[in-house]
Amino acid sequence: MPQIKNLMKTTGLAVLLIFLTAACSVFPSQETPTEEPMEVEESAPLINATGIVIPAEWTTLSMSTAGLVDEVFVEKGDQVDERQVLVHLKGKEDLQAAITASEFEVASAEKALDDLYENAETILSQKQEEVAVAARQVRDAQYQLDNFTVPIGQADLETMEAFDLMKEKLDQARTAFEPYKHLSSGNPTRKNLKEDLEEAQSDYDTAVKRLEYENELKAAEANLRRAREDFDIYVDGPDPAEVKLAETRLNNANASLNAAKAALEDLELLSRFDGTVSDVLVHAGEWVMPGQPVLILADLENLRVETTDLNEIDAARVNVADPVIVTFDALPDVVVNGTVDSIAPKASAGSGVNYTLIILLDEIPEQLRWDMTAFVDIQVE
Repeated sequence: MPQIKNLMKTTGLAVLLIFLTAACSVFPSQETPTEEPMEVEESAPLINATGIVIPAEWTTLSMSTAGLVDEVFVEKGDQVDERQVLVHLKGKEDLQAAITASEFEVASAEKALDDLYENAETILSQKQEEVAVAARQVRDAQYQLDNFTVPIGQADLETMEAFDLMKEKLDQARTAFEPYKHLSSGNPTRKNLKEDLEEAQSDYDTAVKRLEYENELKAAEANLRRAREDFDIYVDGPDPAEVKLAETRLNNANASLNAAKAALEDLELLSRFDGTVSDVLVHAGEWVMPGQPVLILADLENLRVETTDLNEIDAARVNVADPVIVTFDALPDVVVNGTVDSIAPKASAGSGVNYTLIILLDEIPEQLRWDMTAFVDIQVE
């Protein structure tokens, strides 16, 4: 009986399988529908950072020279223009006197230099006349020397040799005559020695005259050389050495004038740009030193935001011109759009590695103030 039951189960399963196969062939198969993917709205990732409000430009001004404050022309909150006088030190009168003296010296030096050029032609004519005079002196001295008769006894001697020899003979003749000079003129020995002395004196005088003529010729020739050299100097204009000296004098005068003007300017503290006086740190009557803070000036019309905690990972994802949304702790209802203007090339000093961004604001809220806290959301790709 169990075998008959198993056979009947097997036959039943076979019939059911055939029936299912036939049913699949009669009814066509249906495809499973594919679900459409849902569209996801993409949003740009944000980088958050904290910052502070800063002016587009600001500076702490100081005097460039020490002195006593004479007057402070501005107060905290005043609007000033570029190069407006803000503070003045005492000492203006002394420096103005120095400027006047320097201006006079400059004018004198300029006139002296101009005179050199204006008188150059006249001086050239004078130098030419000096050459002519010196040439005539040479001619006359040469004529005297050429027409001078040299004694036979000196003809073979150079001028100085003849002079020395004749001087020696004169001394000898004078020495020989000395013991007999008190004797009567009729004494034969005295007479002969006196004749020898007179002859030696004549020879000596001749040697001296010859020497004088030669010296006159040499002096005249030296004068002629100098006259020609002076003439050559002025051929192309005034003496270059005198021009250089006059130019040096003029340069020194201008340097003194500029120094006096600079010292006068140093007495004044000028605004470097259009802005607002944020703080005044001195008063009239106080002594100030160079570099001492005197006044703080800022351009508060163009405020911007400077980040303080942008880490290096986020900084690497930011680019110049990325859009920024800025909010302020002190102005909770204010939201301002802006853009990244610059990214610091070096990390800021302090703890951690943070880079400073400068954010330009599309508009400046009326109540926004320097050093207010700002929060920035930077949209990066």
